[in-house]
Amino acid sequence: MAGGIQQYLAIHGHFYQPPREDPFTGTLPRERGAEPFRNYNEKIAAECYGPNAELGNFGRISFDLGPTLASWLERYTPKTYAAIVEQERGHFERYGHSNGLAQVYNHAIMPLATDHEKRIQVAWGVADFRHRFGHAPDGMWLAETAADSASLGMLLDHDIRYTVLAPWQAAEPIDTSEPYWVRLADGRRIATFFYNGELSGRVSFDSSFTPNADLFGLQDLPRHVDREKAARGESQMILIATDGELYGHHLQYREKFLAHLLSVSAVSRGFEVTSLGRYLAAHPPRREVKLAEATSWSCHHGVDRWRGDCECIDEDGEWKWYLRQALTRLAARIDTLYEPAARKLLNDPWIAEEEYIWVRLGAVSRDDFWRRHARNPKHGTRKAFALLETQYYRHLMFASCAWFFEDLDRIEPRNAIGYGLRALREAERVHDLDLLTAYAADLRSARSTESGRSGADLLVDALARAPGWALGGSGTSGQRSPTTGSLDRVRQNRDSRDMVVVA
Repeated sequence: MAGGIQQYLAIHGHFYQPPREDPFTGTLPRERGAEPFRNYNEKIAAECYGPNAELGNFGRISFDLGPTLASWLERYTPKTYAAIVEQERGHFERYGHSNGLAQVYNHAIMPLATDHEKRIQVAWGVADFRHRFGHAPDGMWLAETAADSASLGMLLDHDIRYTVLAPWQAAEPIDTSEPYWVRLADGRRIATFFYNGELSGRVSFDSSFTPNADLFGLQDLPRHVDREKAARGESQMILIATDGELYGHHLQYREKFLAHLLSVSAVSRGFEVTSLGRYLAAHPPRREVKLAEATSWSCHHGVDRWRGDCECIDEDGEWKWYLRQALTRLAARIDTLYEPAARKLLNDPWIAEEEYIWVRLGAVSRDDFWRRHARNPKHGTRKAFALLETQYYRHLMFASCAWFFEDLDRIEPRNAIGYGLRALREAERVHDLDLLTAYAADLRSARSTESGRSGADLLVDALARAPGWALGGSGTSGQRSPTTGSLDRVRQNRDSRDMVVVA
């Protein structure tokens, strides 16, 4: 307890953007509402990521940086990206603990994922963090903080020591000023921070609450200090967790509020600003709590928001169930095809899939990867990498953003459908069969309440956006590809309400 300080403050920023890139071209479309910028990534980078990096906030807060966002920043705003990495490394070198957390790779809702998907989300998220920051992560942010015991067990399998949850994700009353152990059925346990619900909610959603950092430090923080703990000389921490985009994008000038609060206002009121890993090392959990299974921070009905109708949204959410069913069925078909085909070429298809992310990150060459995983280094290279690409895109289908909002006919669900198309196209090339017809049939029941268009319509749109790739070429047999051959059947099998003219 340095300098006799007993009260600590940690602010966590969840920095993430959904994958808005076209699944086929990798380019970001021009987005209405982002003006004068071309898209929201550019807009938010100018309003939030850049200013926070310039102010040094990434060295003071606890944060996670989603892989899809990190890769975009690295490519398009390298100065901001380099500043974020440098500030995390500076914190790590100074304190011996990172203020950065890894994130499950493509922001999938973990309680709705299969065990296979959970493992890949965590393994790829850990790899992405190691690649960017140069060391292993101690903590991991779960998408929407959605958690169940199986997901926490997967974190432990990958040497993750802690995570962050909402206070209502505990099945019992808790004191949010200290971390808890969550014990799993197999006897293992993981440290868990539960953020201060009142402060986090007001900082996130009440713009009148955060214009003045000095007033916040003088009045609002002290109200949440546990006086009994303070009288006993016990340490305590106030944890505020919010979307990182709050600071400068959702609320103008809040990046300056954040910088002043952490460097001046909180310190002047007797708080030591800390990070979660650093606090945990000095103050390990003293008590255990049971987890409320399949819960999240942005849905008070568990995880219903991402699988069907939920009171969190005003519109009909039935389309969400049909979209998830369509993608889940496609993923199962792809996995069933992958294992026997890959086993002929790779020593262990599932370990190879887990480590393939290093190739996608550019950290391992295809040649080195092949020498490590190939059964016969002289045979099957092209087919094996096509199989692994299929698996990569098959996981990208499940980014939570596809189900978060109220309508199907948005960029996020369209991209989920597009990633499914890209995955099945890679699979069709390898296996020389038709996966598209069943995929379209499954998508037909998902329908936009605003435009009236179905998932099958959006699928045909996706096919039309990449005519030279999705509709042309040849299958493995040298004949017309299965996607090309089945497109007419997709059009014919749609009912009259699904009809769309494709040039």
